[in-house]
Amino acid sequence: MPTPMTRPHARLDAAFRTLAACCLLATALAPVCLAAKDWDIHTLGGREYVSDENVAKFYGFERFAKQGQDRIFHAPKKLIMTWKIGSESIYMNNIKFNLSFPVVENGGMAMLSTVDLAKLVDPVVRPSYIRKPIEFDTVVIDAGHGAHDTGAKGPFGREKDYTLDTSLRLAKALQARGFKTVMTRSEDIFLTLGQRVEIANRHKNAIFISIHYNSSGAAASNGIETYALAPQGTRSTNGGNPWSSPLTGNVRDAENIALATAVHAQVISDIKAVDRGIKRARFNVLRGVNKPGILFEGGFVTNPGEAKLINDPAHRERLAESIAEAVVRFKAAVGKR
Repeated sequence: MPTPMTRPHARLDAAFRTLAACCLLATALAPVCLAAKDWDIHTLGGREYVSDENVAKFYGFERFAKQGQDRIFHAPKKLIMTWKIGSESIYMNNIKFNLSFPVVENGGMAMLSTVDLAKLVDPVVRPSYIRKPIEFDTVVIDAGHGAHDTGAKGPFGREKDYTLDTSLRLAKALQARGFKTVMTRSEDIFLTLGQRVEIANRHKNAIFISIHYNSSGAAASNGIETYALAPQGTRSTNGGNPWSSPLTGNVRDAENIALATAVHAQVISDIKAVDRGIKRARFNVLRGVNKPGILFEGGFVTNPGEAKLINDPAHRERLAESIAEAVVRFKAAVGKR
């Protein structure tokens, strides 16, 4: 896991497995209007919001239900999106997405911030509307930590070793699928976060995936979480003050969340891990990259059961294969058409 200063419901039968599912939704959800200017915007407490009813109409959901504090949206191609008033997360086919701002109530309607609608819901629901296709043939793989920077320590091993092994396996899996790969490190060496970003930014037509494993003072903590860069003017999921300045990586906000969705949903489906959600943060390794990028946390080395699993090479191979398959489907969903 990144260091603190620099770190960056039952499951549905029609599980949101990958962004490929979202690609179907881009045609399944034929919007009544095709531009954000047609959102019916409400200003509450100085922030802009859009109502549940407007979202249902805008995206052409075939059914929309209000059940107490819950809002349930159904699309023709088996997408189910759920909101709850007061919640800081929403679900799309039971995949958890952490919001920049909670869902609020106004006049009997559940309201979602325009930031979350534009930077999270829209790129996931209709990736084909990302302003231009993402052309890439290369994946820059960043194995977190290294050398004296061991990262998290668990009963069976160290994060730096697990991230390197998983990254090397991911490189092979991607190469087998026709991608070029670049490793920020392919051995046990130390790189600053700036050096990792510089390596990533050298390569055009690429995406960036930083591999980490998690830790917690609570041994019971477990599960998978995936981070994209927090949008301008928002807090990180884990707290802190809103950041008003734009960062290099914010140019790719839509692509970042689409990539995070593809990888996170694929891994949750394949590995059957606890879903800790798609989150936002301003980790240094994400702030400066000039291409779509995410930071993936593959489980907790401090959880006895999950640590044992992470220590199993076969499990790390499954993780690598799952991420590689997600990249294939991401490219199919958002690539040149």
